Amino acid sequence: MDPAGGPAERTAPVRGRRRDPRTRQAILSATRTLLIRDGYDQVTIEAVARQAGVSRPTVYRRWPSKAHVVFEAAFHGDQTVEILDSTGDFAADLRRFLYAVMQFWREPVVYAAALGILAERHRDPRLRIRAQQLLDEATQARFTALVRDGIEQGLVAPGMDGQSLYDTLVGSTFYAVHVRDITDATDIDAFVTHLCSLALQGATARHQEPR
Repeated sequence: MDPAGGPAERTAPVRGRRRDPRTRQAILSATRTLLIRDGYDQVTIEAVARQAGVSRPTVYRRWPSKAHVVFEAAFHGDQTVEILDSTGDFAADLRRFLYAVMQFWREPVVYAAALGILAERHRDPRLRIRAQQLLDEATQARFTALVRDGIEQGLVAPGMDGQSLYDTLVGSTFYAVHVRDITDATDIDAFVTHLCSLALQGATARHQEPR
């Protein structure tokens, strides 16, 4: 009721202006440009805003920190690992997966962001969780399916944990790229061959007598 005793007039809630998706894309594109050009340590919210042609508050309305905008710019784009459907040859599928992961870590924007994000994740539990899923759950699930195919082919021990094997292989490729700095095509091929051999020997269902 209003003060005069009549029905109260309903007021529609005031809604903020919808965010322009082009602004978000401009910010992410600017972040990728700065990462590749200057490196993670040199990227700032101010620099991102200037590169994107927006204000700092515009960036902060979408992401709470530099680490968050960098994470989205680096890992939520086309930099994904593709695992094709099983070919029926587990060794070939495993080799293709390892090449794809190596390529993922070597993508310029991913390479520039990865170590900085891993350092920042200790300050933010939400970022830590997201950083642990750099290679998304769909990729993990499909790799586990490949391991099941390997078990059915008799190449992988029935008790092999696909998730553990996934963690081992992804961790090894990360170390190869970011610590050993393997970038030469010949060295990558040799590393993938070696890692594939180790994985197959460690996962094999055929037990050989020691010599």
